[in-house]
Amino acid sequence: RRTMVGMTEFEFAEVNGHRLRYRVQGKGPLTVFGHGILGSIEQLLAGEEALARLEERVRVLFYDARGHGKSSGPTDAAGYTWETLGRDMAHLIETQSDGPAIVGGASMGAATALWVALERPELVRAMVVMMPPPLGHEMMRETNERQAISMLEALAVAIENFGLETTVQNLSLWPGFAATEEERASRVAWLSGQNPETVLHVIKGLVTAPFHDPEMYRRIEAPTLVLAHEGDGLHPTRAARLLAGLAPNSRLLVAERAGYWQENPGELFREMERFLDELD
Repeated sequence: RRTMVGMTEFEFAEVNGHRLRYRVQGKGPLTVFGHGILGSIEQLLAGEEALARLEERVRVLFYDARGHGKSSGPTDAAGYTWETLGRDMAHLIETQSDGPAIVGGASMGAATALWVALERPELVRAMVVMMPPPLGHEMMRETNERQAISMLEALAVAIENFGLETTVQNLSLWPGFAATEEERASRVAWLSGQNPETVLHVIKGLVTAPFHDPEMYRRIEAPTLVLAHEGDGLHPTRAARLLAGLAPNSRLLVAERAGYWQENPGELFREMERFLDELD
């Protein structure tokens, strides 16, 4: 089934028992890119002009991960692991492409792409890993990483005890919630837009889901671009450096401040175009 929002056409597909929303546009080899936790396709549609240029070279598939956006998802935490998310991405590649794809993602989407690269390497031509979450073993995490994960866990506890609507109302009154009224309204809309039936299980499942042993990253033969930024415990440069230091065919770019790549989508897509040039 197809739906239109603005000038963007969305479709739905049955993927591993769940109905996932996706959009695919462009020409050339398939590129599948996943969004971050509590995100959606809309999170990835910034920088339309730069995205349009990219879509002249590759066929870009964005999708709402299970339990996110307009996609359905399990109502238990066991349904949200890097394996279940990875199998969903792998299914989309297999049904949308005759051969390997360029895979990637931001945050949750980055870890999903990593699962595919390690467990289904035959599906991966190249990989773009943007702001990876705290990869590696738990003992490797730094203080700011543990604090960021604790905040996510606290959000899950609040939703479980008070419900999504009340939790968002209470959070919006907290002085540190946003720097401006515009930012406050944006964050309230984002949190309020979560699926109340799945958001708790998404958080609970993913904050406890183990990552691969980092030594396995040495097996990744696909060319890999790793993008990171400083000052973000949930997307630590430690994790990006760990991956880039072990994956043999990787290149690392680190921005000096958190939010840089989101605020500069034109530069982000230019880096992706350079990466495509290297592949060609």
